[in-house]
Amino acid sequence: MKQLDLVGLAHRTNDLNRKRGEYIVPGPNFIWSIDGYDKLAEWGFQIYGGIDAYARRIIWIYAGISNRTSQSVLRQYLTTCSTLGFQPKIVRSDRGKETLLAAEVHFAFARAMQDNPNFKVGDCWFYGTSTKNQRLESWWGQLEKSQLYRWRVYFIT
Repeated sequence: MKQLDLVGLAHRTNDLNRKRGEYIVPGPNFIWSIDGYDKLAEWGFQIYGGIDAYARRIIWIYAGISNRTSQSVLRQYLTTCSTLGFQPKIVRSDRGKETLLAAEVHFAFARAMQDNPNFKVGDCWFYGTSTKNQRLESWWGQLEKSQLYRWRVYFIT
């Protein structure tokens, strides 16, 4: 590899030495990570999902033509909470426009269960970049390698 791809080898070697922060979740259904998968969107397939950050269990997955509207994400979230009969303590997502309504509703539910007048959205909804949403991004990567890559190749050719 040193002769064929010295730059690529250096990048992979540096990546092995990278330290990640510790990601601790106290228990099941404490944090749900939600995000969309857009690599099939140009062919009309939009996927959105949620995963339990502790158990790494898929809470819901939606595949359709409209995953990026705030009404769609809100409906997915409410349907899941209604079906399961509970909501998580915290939801983690990126700052996409599609999460605004779900964040407002989750905050309203969480605030109704609190006695704290200083309770803020940031106490029950964590925003961060998609790459920081480790649990779901990892699952998207596994799904890509095992199933979705072949569909992308199929559509491209």
